[in-house]
Amino acid sequence: NLLEHEHDSSVTSCSSKLAGEVVFCRFERYIRSLISKAESARNMFRYKGVLAIAGMRQKFVFQGVHMTFSGDFSDSAEWKDGEERGCVFVFIGRDLDHGTLIRGFEDCAAEAWREPNG
Repeated sequence: NLLEHEHDSSVTSCSSKLAGEVVFCRFERYIRSLISKAESARNMFRYKGVLAIAGMRQKFVFQGVHMTFSGDFSDSAEWKDGEERGCVFVFIGRDLDHGTLIRGFEDCAAEAWREPNG
């Protein structure tokens, strides 16, 4: 029967929603750390999101599959005056460590970021 299939319980999804903004350089570093390792990148089937980047009016829209990441500031989507800024990130993959993925994303939050001394 073509409609029958076996569900792979190792394939899951997780997401995170943050109020406020993220620091772009932290986010870039975070994504790079996820997709630069072949094993973890193979397990990241899909990831996508919309971010409020500190200091930018445009929304940053991104998506990725395995090691392929694309994202840009949207010319057609800006944060409106008075609009609550926020960030959403969704991961779909195999053997995801939900806690680690979400904590890594939350560490990009502007209020979590500290300017290095020096």
